[in-house]
Amino acid sequence: MDDRVVLPVNTVLDGSYRIVRVVGSGGFGITYEAEDIRLHAKVAIKEYYPHDFGDRDATMSVKPKSDRHKETFDWGRASFLQEARTLARFEHPSIVRVSRVYEANSTAYMVMRFEQGQSFEDWLKGLGRPPTQDELDAIVAPLLDALQMMHAANFLHRDIAPDNVIIRPDGTPVLLDFGAARRAVAERSHALTGIVKAGYSPQEQYATDSRLQGPWSDFYALGGTLYRAVTGRIPEEATLRVSDDRTPPAAEAAKGRYRPGFLAAIDACLKVKYAERPQSVAQLRPMLFAATPPPKVAPKSKPRSQPKSQSRVEAPAAGMAGRWSLAIVALLVVLAGAYGGYEFSRWSAKGPVPPVAEIGKQAKDAAPAAAKTELGEQEARRQAEAAAAKRKADEEEAARVQAEARRKAELGEQEARRQAEAAAAKRKADEEEAARAQAETRRKAELAEQERRRREASLGTAAFDGVWEITRVGTNCATQSHVFGVTIENGTFAQGFGTVSPSGEFKLLGRSLNTGRRDLNYTGKLSGASGSGTFQADGGNCTGTFTAKRRG
Repeated sequence: MDDRVVLPVNTVLDGSYRIVRVVGSGGFGITYEAEDIRLHAKVAIKEYYPHDFGDRDATMSVKPKSDRHKETFDWGRASFLQEARTLARFEHPSIVRVSRVYEANSTAYMVMRFEQGQSFEDWLKGLGRPPTQDELDAIVAPLLDALQMMHAANFLHRDIAPDNVIIRPDGTPVLLDFGAARRAVAERSHALTGIVKAGYSPQEQYATDSRLQGPWSDFYALGGTLYRAVTGRIPEEATLRVSDDRTPPAAEAAKGRYRPGFLAAIDACLKVKYAERPQSVAQLRPMLFAATPPPKVAPKSKPRSQPKSQSRVEAPAAGMAGRWSLAIVALLVVLAGAYGGYEFSRWSAKGPVPPVAEIGKQAKDAAPAAAKTELGEQEARRQAEAAAAKRKADEEEAARVQAEARRKAELGEQEARRQAEAAAAKRKADEEEAARAQAETRRKAELAEQERRRREASLGTAAFDGVWEITRVGTNCATQSHVFGVTIENGTFAQGFGTVSPSGEFKLLGRSLNTGRRDLNYTGKLSGASGSGTFQADGGNCTGTFTAKRRG
């Protein structure tokens, strides 16, 4: 149950934005629709307001729930601000546009473009049918471009899911609700709350240590989102799939309705082991848009008539190209000769044989076609080599980006550990100081008690012996004010019944002046030459206070 106090409608933030309504909430924040007062434009504002360790007070400020939550609260707010500043650098139609970030009310706010549309989940439900291949292609292509831009900046989304992708009225998608701040808080507090989403989060995201996360982690979530679209089902949770994977492959569950290559790419994204998934957008894009899955290369068989010394099926690229060129030329020569022989025999059967020059001319006419064929082969090889070189460069760049991301993640982890260790050391020192202060307080209290007892023991029961004048003032008594004397001997009253302890505790029982019954009850304390207390008499009807004064 979300018991957070939201900002009231018409609240004005920073003198610029008027709250209209709440449009969504998550474990770490609340998102509002608001009006930019100066521009009269609709905007979305996300407020940092963590459910587990933040509270709103009477001044509408959001603060830590307690002192022990302050460090985590501040860490999360700093990460929220950093995430907003990073998003503000991206200008892509499929990445939510952040226009401003600022601090107020002891928390932070992110101002974004207000995106009209519905979540991918609602869009799927609203179709009333499975989406078509063309519809999914129109959504996937811009999402891949957006991810490529983010990954190139070493930034991960970490929370791609059907409810975090908005489909605009024109059918284009936009990514919302990035998970960097949640991940930072989870690593700080060692809690998984809010950083995983069953069915869409990969196995490595269940660890509070983010060292194993990378672009492949976003691809798993994208694969899960597309699996939901093509099968109507959510993939089984990644942690369950490690040892007992019961999720039917998309290539089987949606066979015949979508491109085989598209379904195979979804299954590749959903591999449990991150090393088996695509490692970059450059690698994933051709997989998703391929008509068929990548073919399995079968071993080539050698011709039966070929000698064993020529049975190799692989050779260096340059040598292979040269042999192909020679083979093509030889083949063309043979074809030209065969054609000439055929014409010669045809003309022989019909009559006079044509001149040799005519046959030569026909063979000569075939030569340009042979040359063109060879040039086409060379161009095809050149294009294949260029594509292979580009693929290799893309893979090397992806590996470099991945290594840099891991390096930065390790540095961030080291800094987080250093700060955590420093905080733990400070906590320990504070606890030790508090324990020392408590021990010192107890020691002083014990010494004071011992001194009090020592003084009482030295005084003995005769400390208050002598004649004392008692003055009482009461209500509902026969005599409202009355003065009488008592004598104390060895801590015992000579008149009436009662005692005085060495510490001065005064208890006196006497007889009523009216009834003669023993129902006078005086309780109080003597100290030095004076004292005071309360009394009651006549069955409790007569009550009041008394003072005592030593007379001798």
